[in-house]
Formats: sequence, structure tokens, C-alpha cells
Amino acid sequence: MTKEVHSFQAETQQLMNLMVHSLYSNKEIFLRELISNASDAVDKLRFEEITNHNLIKSEKENSISISSDKEKHILIIEDNGLGMSKEEIMNNLGTIANSGTKKFLEKLSEQDKKDSNLIGQFGVGFYSAFMVASKITVESLSAHGGSAHKWVSTGDGSYTIEECDKETRGTKITLELKEEEKEFADDWRIRSIVKKYSDYVTYPIYLAETKDGKVEENRLNKSTPVWARNKRENKTEDYQELYKQISMDWREPLLWEHMSVEGLVPFNAVVFVPSEAPFDLYTRDNHGLHLYVKRVSISEKCKELLPEYLRFVAGVVETDELPLNVSREILQQNNKLPQIKKQVVKKVLTALQNLSQNDNEKYLNFYKVFGAVLKEGFHFDHEQHEALSELVRFKSSKTGKDGYVSFKEYIERRADAQREIYYLTGSSFDAVERSPHLEALTSRGIEVLFLIDPIDEWFIMSYAKHGEYNLKPIHKGEIDLTGIGKESEDEKKSEEAPAEQLVGLIDLFRTKLANDIKEVKISKRLRESACCLVADENGMSAQMERIMKASGQSFGESKRILEINPAHSLIKNLAERKNKGTEETTLNEWVEVLYETALLSEGSPVKNPGTFAKRLTKIMEMASGK
Repeated sequence: MTKEVHSFQAETQQLMNLMVHSLYSNKEIFLRELISNASDAVDKLRFEEITNHNLIKSEKENSISISSDKEKHILIIEDNGLGMSKEEIMNNLGTIANSGTKKFLEKLSEQDKKDSNLIGQFGVGFYSAFMVASKITVESLSAHGGSAHKWVSTGDGSYTIEECDKETRGTKITLELKEEEKEFADDWRIRSIVKKYSDYVTYPIYLAETKDGKVEENRLNKSTPVWARNKRENKTEDYQELYKQISMDWREPLLWEHMSVEGLVPFNAVVFVPSEAPFDLYTRDNHGLHLYVKRVSISEKCKELLPEYLRFVAGVVETDELPLNVSREILQQNNKLPQIKKQVVKKVLTALQNLSQNDNEKYLNFYKVFGAVLKEGFHFDHEQHEALSELVRFKSSKTGKDGYVSFKEYIERRADAQREIYYLTGSSFDAVERSPHLEALTSRGIEVLFLIDPIDEWFIMSYAKHGEYNLKPIHKGEIDLTGIGKESEDEKKSEEAPAEQLVGLIDLFRTKLANDIKEVKISKRLRESACCLVADENGMSAQMERIMKASGQSFGESKRILEINPAHSLIKNLAERKNKGTEETTLNEWVEVLYETALLSEGSPVKNPGTFAKRLTKIMEMASGK
């Protein structure tokens, strides 16, 4: 048997040098790559067996075997798949015919440290074994017949190839581990890696273990995973166990959906909605679904399969249709992932809709936890607006503090002639429940939605119309309730001060508050309160200003409009006193206090609480007759 010495292709040698001398945080993926290659070899054998009945037979079932020698630091991975001829060994292991390799080298060279996720992105998985091995021996016998050959390299620029006496078909890879990498010969380490990455590889993976002086082959990977079975074959416990395994959540999931999708991009999936929020719900950036391709774990958190507003969803997706290259670590850009994502999102939203229809109490418990996150979808996913609009819930002027109303329910109980959905934003239910902006609407029986989640200010920017109904803020712009609902008896009896009697007082407000407000107007929305502040139709609400300030963002504060109630006794009395020539200083005190109470009513702070308290005390003294 003549031993031949060959040099590696230039790019191959450059690649191995970078791998060996660069620092990696995740060297363990070399074993996953070798197992995946072995699985591919068995796949190829099965395919060829369909048309070629002259292939070399194997006494063993189609499988992958792992063994090790802890003392000698040896790790062996063997399969009984298709195997390779001499030419195939040289082509597959001596050169890299992958168009992405050059890009990989450039990418890897850019930094001294690179995460090993790059390895699989460019089809160089076999060479990752040189990260842990000082010498690699590959023995292979092609199922087509011929001689077996042995390939040996230390990664130093060359390799040898010669005939060997391997008698069984398939490929055997022997790694002589570096001293500092000897842990990979330990049974517990091998088990943990297989469980993490290759637990659902189609073919059995056996580990030869010595117990009481006897060698036993123990299967490491599971049989058919939950998501690949027919739904009828699975029990509730199977789904619950899968959820706990992938989510690390000890509680039972709220619901799950098992998907088996055919078509252009066939895939299987199981997705779960948790019953409780993870602690990092609002800060997590590692959301995504666990992605498998041909039973090989590709990514534990594939963000491309799940939008951020569904980051609380856990699950698994498996497909054979993604255009991965040989070592399958990172997905290339393609149009198939978005198609899978679209199906997953639709299924999750449909499942939540069904829950809301069939078990409203259970759905509201979900919504209290995840509703604010769900609303983010209105900003980022316009395609799902209709589905999301069926899922959002609000507190309102009619629900009370503990209740919720949907858009559908709101429209069903809208007032006569009502053509808009009215809403009010604020920091809490208590803050908006007593808002003066509500008075005219509640007196007519018109329901107002309370948008009190911080996300609501952005939600409403992205969703200004529901069906044929515009969403109308009652704290911005003009409001006209003519013909809508039914006026209360008190409203009908209320007597407004004639407009001409209010001219002097309005001028006083304008003069005194010129630096604080944009304009003074007679209000159509007030019934009980003397005044309130209103933003322009397209202006920033007080709640939005507070959110912006809290987040440290700079913006130009907009002056709001002060509306006064012409039917309120205080306004009429002040107008009368102004018209009679009452001392300006006294009236100024009243004007300042009225403005500051309007600020407090909308949830905004007064500029100087101490001064406000003194003014209020002085006015109380005057009112008490002293």
C-alpha cells in the first residue's frame, strides 16, 4: 500500500490555521458537525438503495456510533452510511469547493476573536474538528465497492492518503485530542453535546461505555420528536414536557399549537404561550424559536421565526427545505424563513382569538400579563392589524377598574348616531377616571376607552381607525357631540353665561397665562369642572410628554389650549367680577389657581407647588369671608 502525500488547497490551509490559532467560545459544535455529516452519509445511502441494489450491505442498523479512550484522549465517530472513494475523500477533505469560503476567511480575519457560529455558515464544518484535535484520521469504504482508504492530517499544510483494511462500509473519524481539550473524551461531555444539538437526529446515536469491565452501547438521542409525530400520537404530558425542556419554565403553558404545514415550505412546529411572564419580558433580546433542520439543532433562538411582539412565545420549528450549506450553522438569506414566520404568527394569533372566544376569563388573565407587549405589533406588523385588533382589550368609563372591553363590544354598545371610537390616554385608571374631559361624553352615555399602558401612545399612532370607525381622542382638538347619545336632564338645564359676558375674563386668562398656554376657548366638553387643558388636534398629549421626559428624550414642549366652562358658577362669577372692575391682582390669583388645577387634573405637575398652596390658602380665606 503506497502512502501518498498531498498539500492542502491554499484556502483550506488558511482556513485551518485561522481555526487553530483563533479563539472560540463554543468549540463543542465540532461534534455536532461530525454527527450531522454522518447523518447525511446515511441519508445518501438510503436514497441510493432505492435504485441500486448492489451496494455493500451492513449487518448493523443505519446508525452513528461514538466511542472514546479517556486515557489516550481519543474520540471516534463512525457511521455505516454511503462512505467515500479515494477521489471523494480527496475532493471532500483536501479542497473546499464552497463559494462562501473566501467570504468566511475574510470575515474571520476581521477580528481576533470570532464566535464559532461562523463555522457552519460557510460549509467548513469538518475542519472545525482541528480546534480540538492535534491529528485527525478518516477511514472510509464506499458502499459502491472498491478499496477502503485512510486520510490523515495534523493540519500542518498536508495530508496523507493510502489504502487501509476497513471492511465495513461507511466512514470512521478518529480524533487525537489536544491535551487542553481532553474533556471531549469524557462520556458526560459527549452526552451533553449530543443532547444539546443532535437529540433528534433521525438515526440512532450510540455511545460505547464501559461499565463493570463490560462495553455497552447506549443510545443517546431520542426517537421521533413530539413535533414530528401525528398529533393523535401525543399526550398532553408530551407537550408539557417539551415546553419545560425548551423554555426552562417549570409552570404549565397556557396553550400550545401543533402545526404540520405542507406546501411550498413544509415544516412541523409546536408553539407555546406561557401562563406567566418571564422575568425579562421587557428587556429580553434573545427571543425566537428553536430551529431544527433534518433533526439537527441549528439555533435555539431563531429570531427570524418570531416577531418581537410575540417574544413570550416558545416553541420548535423543523424543516428540511431551508438552503443550508454543509455544516448548517447559520441560515443564508432566503425567502423561506419569512414564509414559515408568517404561518407561525398566524397560528399563534388564531389560537389566542379562539381562547378569547371560548374562555374569556382565561384570555383576560393572559391579556393582563402580555397585552401591552401584544400592542407592539400594531407598530411593527401592519399586516396583522386586523388579527391584533380582535385581541386587544381596554379599560373604559363603563368597565370599572377590573373590567375590560374589546373593540367589538365597544361598537356593539355605542351610543346613538356615534361614528367614532372615543379614547383618553393617561398614566393609570385612577388618573383618567375623574378627568374633566369625560364629562360631556359620560353625561350622554358615551363610552370612552382608557389607554393607560405606556405603549398606547405609540399604538394609537399606528392604529388610528378600526373598521369604519376613527379613533378620536377626547383630550385633543375640537369635539362635537351634537346628536350623539342622549343629553342628561342636568345638561339640558345648565345655563351658560352669554359669550359677550366672558370676553373680559377670557382676555385676562390670555394675558396672565400668555407664557403657558396657546389659547383660551369656551368648552363644549365640560359639565362639572370649571376648566381643562386640551392639546391641538395633532399635538403631543400630556401623557406622551411625560413618557418622553421619563425616557430622557428631548422635544419641544407644545403649549396647550385652556378651555373654560361657560356654565360653571365659578367662571360666571369671575366674569361678573371682571366686568364690574374687581381688583386685577385678586382676579390674577384665581386665574393662576384655575390653570394649575387644570394641570393637576391632566396629571401634570404645577411649576411651584409651594406657591400654588399659598394661592389656594389665600383664596380659601377670601371665600370664608375673612
